[in-house]
Amino acid sequence: MKITGVRTKPFEMLLDRPLGDANGPAGRNTMASLAIWISTDEGLTGVAMGSPGAERQIHSMVDELLVGHDPRGVKGLWKKMVDFVFKGGNKGLVNDAIGSIDLALWDLKAKAAGEPLWKTLGASTRRVKAYASGIDLCLTDEQIGEFYSSMAALGVNAGKLKVGLDRDADLRRLGIMKDALAKSGKKPELLIDSNEYWSPKQAIRNIQAIESHFELVWAEEPA
Repeated sequence: MKITGVRTKPFEMLLDRPLGDANGPAGRNTMASLAIWISTDEGLTGVAMGSPGAERQIHSMVDELLVGHDPRGVKGLWKKMVDFVFKGGNKGLVNDAIGSIDLALWDLKAKAAGEPLWKTLGASTRRVKAYASGIDLCLTDEQIGEFYSSMAALGVNAGKLKVGLDRDADLRRLGIMKDALAKSGKKPELLIDSNEYWSPKQAIRNIQAIESHFELVWAEEPA
């Protein structure tokens, strides 16, 4: 089996409700994305989603580095891409491109093996623990409670709250999320995400202040 090429299509999704974080607290109603199809000479196609901004890099990497190679050698092809961009740096749109291509290659590998991806990756079960993430800084307190209550009704006891602009509001909303998740009947697990809005010093200060009130499982992208 050999890779023969790549096809991409940018598109925009209309969201059910606004999504917002510390860098865009007003929220947005649409989200741009990129559909990616990596084709082979045996008719199998690997599918993934990616960043529209990385479309040119995706085509360049597949056409210059991967065409003619067996897509089932996923780890080796990932190393080939990373080595290729070593001097310029594996970051930004280049990192987005490599990640998206890698996803499509894993999809191809699983399809070639005739099994679900979780088996190809070596897992013993298709089930994993989930947490709820509302991308919810633009939601009201009432909406926060409603969203995480709906997740608790599905058995989810972990939630990740967007924070960063107002510590008092963050503490209040964490309390609302905790109470809502407790309806699952299990101990709530609390996560926060400030989307790199804080400086390192602010992150240390704010996380310490929050942890004086709540036990956090993790703080994502604090600075």
